Amino acid sequence: MKKAIFTFLGFTLLLSSSCEKKNIFNPEPPDELPPATMTGANTFGCLVNGEVWRPYIEGGIFENALNVKHDRGWVDCDQLHISAIRKSHEDGVYVLHQEIGINVWCPELGINNITPSKGAFLCFKPSGCSYDVDTLSPYTINITRLDTINNIASGTFEFTAISDECQDTLRITEGRFDADSSL
Repeated sequence: MKKAIFTFLGFTLLLSSSCEKKNIFNPEPPDELPPATMTGANTFGCLVNGEVWRPYIEGGIFENALNVKHDRGWVDCDQLHISAIRKSHEDGVYVLHQEIGINVWCPELGINNITPSKGAFLCFKPSGCSYDVDTLSPYTINITRLDTINNIASGTFEFTAISDECQDTLRITEGRFDADSSL
């Protein structure tokens, strides 16, 4: 019996030491955009200045890289909030923290022109800089599915984000999300 236990432990140790460590909770995103689906696939992606950006949290066992919430608890209209995060760390300290957030008041199927009077915003926050939507450039979110029965929110978006503090502009294009909005 002892021999079987030691053989099993030795075999397990051998296998674990020969395998490359992978984060099964938030695997590193591939270098391509996810498909634009409407099934609640919990995907998010966009191009930032032409480069693929997908959420990812290195070692984020207790964190979600994508959070989508369709809050129907407001008096006059609903709120749809989408937040995608990319984090990585080195020696226990986060060296990268980027977030794309989209917040839409009174979301409707189809094109939602995001305007300050509608109470919505889009932002992109890489480390050290905070960006806000450029209201002088086109910025929209096209909600393709807002299913309150199955809790699915899907859509596409694009906008230009500007940072006064970093004197920088980012162009966000081909954005898409498809998520379970009950989380």
